[in-house]
Formats: sequence, C-alpha cells, structure tokens
Amino acid sequence: MKFILSLFLFTSIAQAACFKDATIGWSAYKTPAKAAVGGTFKGVSFTSNKSEDIKEILTGATFNLDASTVFTKDKGRDAKIAKFFFSTLEGGSKITGVVKKVSGKVITVAITMNAKTVDVPLSYDYKNGKLSAKGVVDVFDFAMSDELSALNKACLALHQGKTWNDVAVNLEANFGKCN
Repeated sequence: MKFILSLFLFTSIAQAACFKDATIGWSAYKTPAKAAVGGTFKGVSFTSNKSEDIKEILTGATFNLDASTVFTKDKGRDAKIAKFFFSTLEGGSKITGVVKKVSGKVITVAITMNAKTVDVPLSYDYKNGKLSAKGVVDVFDFAMSDELSALNKACLALHQGKTWNDVAVNLEANFGKCN
C-alpha cells in the first residue's frame, strides 16, 4: 500500500515540480463564544526546492511575512491588529518560517515571531498540484501575552472581554512545472 501511495505521489507531482504561489491564512477568536475572525497577509514571500518529490520540495521551504500587512477585509480591524498586536514585537512585524520536516501527513514548521522560534505541526493534504496545510499557533508560546492583552483592551466591547490565544493557521500552495 505504501508503495502504491508513493508511486501515486511521485507520478502526480512529476508534472508539478516547482512551488508557484501560496497564501497564509488565519482565524483568531474573540468573545466567550469563540467567534472566529479570519484573515491573511498581503506581504508574504516563499522559497522552496525544485524537485519531483513533494517532501523534497517542502523540506527547507521558507516563508517571510510582514505582519503589518494583515488583511481581514475591514480596514479598521486591520489597523488595530497591526498596531496593538504586531507593532510591538521584538524584531518588528517580521514573521518567518522554515519547513524542518515532512513525515507522513505532517509538516513541521519552525516559526519565528517575537524573537522566539517554535516548531508547529501542520497536517497537510496534497492533490493535483495543490497543497493544503492546517495547524494551530498559541501566541503564548511566542511570549505575546502583552500583545494579546493590548488587543483585547483595544477591542474590549467587540470581544466581550475575551480574546483567545490560539490561532488556527492554514497554508494553501500551488505547484506547477518549473520554468
């Protein structure tokens, strides 16, 4: 069975050997009912290896993002998140990541934010040249309790006094023929 699955992955990616584009999305939570607020970042760049094997393409792949480019389709919200949550990070609003390992259906990404690096597991699926990966980041792991408190205070009424520390993250990436 593993051989058949490996053969399928190899033949399906043989035509999709280079990283083309991707987006990083997130859902943070507010209110005691844990209402989701979703968004992306506009200032993101990615690099990856060229290969016919998805594990080789992903291992060592990197991303760099400017968190001040947060985008939720609400300019007022974007400004508050950028100002109260991301502007005071040690090292500025830069967030980076590197794929350390691909094992089974899990990608381990070392994410650096607020001068802290944490390994974050993302479950992933790859089909027809499209990668979808999902996981959870706990902002407390990045020593961001002050930033979370500041955002909660700035949005106290809207958040009904509760801003959650866990953030669902997702990566959607497309692969295609190398140029």
